[in-house]
Amino acid sequence: MTWEVEAEPYTDPFERRITTVVDGTRLIERRVPRSEGHDHLYDLLENEARMGARLLALLRRGYPAELPRLIGYNLDVAEPIVLWSDHRGEPVGRYAGRLLLAEQRELAAGLFRAVRILSACGIVHRRIEPGTVRWDGAAVQLTGFGQAALVGDRRTRLGEAPYAAPAQREGHGRVAAADDLWSAAMVVYRTVTGREVSDRPDLGPVPALQPIQDVFSADPPSAAEVLARLRMPDPLQGAPVEPDPGLAEARAAFDRARRLKTGGEPVPQPVSQPVSQPVDRPEPAAPPSPEPPAAPRAWRALPTRWWERRLPLFAAIVLVVLVVALLIRVVS
Repeated sequence: MTWEVEAEPYTDPFERRITTVVDGTRLIERRVPRSEGHDHLYDLLENEARMGARLLALLRRGYPAELPRLIGYNLDVAEPIVLWSDHRGEPVGRYAGRLLLAEQRELAAGLFRAVRILSACGIVHRRIEPGTVRWDGAAVQLTGFGQAALVGDRRTRLGEAPYAAPAQREGHGRVAAADDLWSAAMVVYRTVTGREVSDRPDLGPVPALQPIQDVFSADPPSAAEVLARLRMPDPLQGAPVEPDPGLAEARAAFDRARRLKTGGEPVPQPVSQPVSQPVDRPEPAAPPSPEPPAAPRAWRALPTRWWERRLPLFAAIVLVVLVVALLIRVVS
């Protein structure tokens, strides 16, 4: 597709807003500039497209307002781009300690709805922090999927205290939805109280945060349980995750190929069953064993006849005769 757009001037070399001329739709263009030193950003941009496409494929009955929507991408050019729906609101860090009680509750509910939906799609964001959570005065939007991973992937060290969970900072075990629960609860705590902490906060003095009191424990609740405590419905009851069976095999093959390219492990299989009811403390399934590479096909040479083996010799003799005849004719 080709669109005529008006682009805002670059204030960030990796991101800008563009507006389609035909209907005024505003989009976010994420890109990697054509310059040296940005090789690692190609993988992050490819991961954004991969996660955005996964969300579109699984959330077909109703796309949630808490997540940006992938519009398109082109990764096979010198300056690859990914297009997202326009971001709503501002980074939530600007509202720290300034939200009213009703806004605090909606902030927590919106952020845990986003975590609930992502976990049902088998995705862990891994970078939920004040810079990736946005607030428009009434609703939350979670952005920045460049370093997201699938549930069950091997953890890699990522993030800093206090927003990254301890297991994620250390890089032990497998990626789990509990990683995002820790980060989401920490963002809620920071925004509601305006206080900075270095690790686990004390939520006792803040009555509004009691529903997330045990998120920082060794046995955290699920996002669905937190929403129930906040008296909020499960967002997947009306719009469950619906995998497309026709794409499941192709998506799994793509994930395997990507892991081979990056030197990683095989990823777990995509979600295969709709998730419409809360799941208590889901444990990530162990990733499947890699499929053995197909054995190269052995080709057997066909037998040749005796005259076929002598064909080059016959051709040489004919060529010599023709050259001699030509020289005799020239001399005469």
